Amino acid sequence: MEGEARAWLVDLARMGMNFGLESTRTLLDGLGRPDERVPLVLHVAGSNGKGTVCALLAALAQTRGHRVLLFTSPHVARLEERVRIDGRPVSTSRFDAAVRSLRETVERTGTVPTFFEATMLVAWIIAKEEGVDVVVQETGLGGRLDATRATRADLAVVTRVDVEHASVLGSTREAVMTEKAAIARPRMPLVIRDPDDDAVEHAARTAAQIAGPPSVVEVVQVPAQADVREEARLLAAAAARHLGWEPEPLERLAAQVRWPGRAQYVPADRSGVGPLLLDAAHNPSGLRRVLPEVHALLHRHVGPSPWRLAFGCTEQEDLDSMLTPLLAFLTDHPPLEVFLVAPEGGRRPGVAPSRMASAPWPAPVHCFDSVEGMLARMRVNPEPTLLLGSLYLVGNVLAALELDGDDDLTLLPSEG
Repeated sequence: MEGEARAWLVDLARMGMNFGLESTRTLLDGLGRPDERVPLVLHVAGSNGKGTVCALLAALAQTRGHRVLLFTSPHVARLEERVRIDGRPVSTSRFDAAVRSLRETVERTGTVPTFFEATMLVAWIIAKEEGVDVVVQETGLGGRLDATRATRADLAVVTRVDVEHASVLGSTREAVMTEKAAIARPRMPLVIRDPDDDAVEHAARTAAQIAGPPSVVEVVQVPAQADVREEARLLAAAAARHLGWEPEPLERLAAQVRWPGRAQYVPADRSGVGPLLLDAAHNPSGLRRVLPEVHALLHRHVGPSPWRLAFGCTEQEDLDSMLTPLLAFLTDHPPLEVFLVAPEGGRRPGVAPSRMASAPWPAPVHCFDSVEGMLARMRVNPEPTLLLGSLYLVGNVLAALELDGDDDLTLLPSEG
């Protein structure tokens, strides 16, 4: 039965995306509105940094003694990561049991969800059955028409906004913000990262008024020198204050929380391929933001050693735009060599290394037919490596290095 449940879920992935809330609302009703049974629901959207904000809010709730379910997407190495209880991915058997429950509701209602909608609904089934008292959920894409907006929420957060998925969300920051700020809920607080642009902030307030109106809109100032975790901490702290929670533990949690695939360091004795720093910067703005941070972090771990870059990405609307910030950074900080490989097993196809090899890389380029082939080369010559690009690629590497167990994927190390 478990195999059948997983196969049914995988089949849904072939349907692609379908923006809108009606299917999700119908299935939530069929499930008895599990979102109405959880005392506190937090909802986070944004272009970059939303997963880190979700992780910090979930960890803070847990330290306050709450039983917390965290729903995020996509997963890094295992599907079960999308649903964490108290920071730990649920078991395969627990996940598949919830898939079976969802499938029964689908058959009863005649409403078929997309893959993303299904995984979100699986999270809500588990939230209800496990009796959690806090749910933190991350928006999938956009916000206004994202399935997560079909649930109730007691507070919404919008992180940094940049142009992404332009064919779906719009080609300006104002348009993207209009989609994302629409997660505002009536009479509930909305926290947004200062967009540093009056027109974008106006778009946020207008969209929030239409969707809500919210009880308050707090615009959080973020210092220019703040890194991704500090920015997430400031947003989480603002959210905490609206909830009546003391934000002080976030200082410790920002340093302690492990968010797999985001500035994740693996020492040489665990990786077998040399010191390894992985980050799933998935869009041009994300790459531009994290490159200085992850480069500096790698050298904090290994000193002024020579290093190499490993990179792979999925198909992009504009591949040149994806590569431009990376090539610009590498021109000023050239690696010893560049390894290119296509991510494997993802819902979107990987870009063939040969398509990227002709770019003006400032170091010798090596193309690999497989992730395992790249890792085999790295094992022969262990060097400090910065691995960037698709979350699928990060997941491929973590799985191949056997760094995808529950303890590896748990948010707080003390829980392992």
